[in-house]
Amino acid sequence: MTAISQPRPPRYHHYILLMWEERGADGSHAAWRFSLQDSQKEARIGFKNLEELTAFLEKWTKDSSADNLPKEKIK
Repeated sequence: MTAISQPRPPRYHHYILLMWEERGADGSHAAWRFSLQDSQKEARIGFKNLEELTAFLEKWTKDSSADNLPKEKIK
């Protein structure tokens, strides 16, 4: 593995993506849920589905602001 000595770009962000499957009481009606956590600010936001996650990431990258992630908003 080669060591990278270049500094990170100013708009470099890393998130922890959590994803899990939720099922109804009878084991049916499975739904995937998603959560992003900013590893530097410890902010976290939850998403009911992949479409919400994708929409958030698209908006966030267009806004180009690191402050768009709420402190805690789990759905």
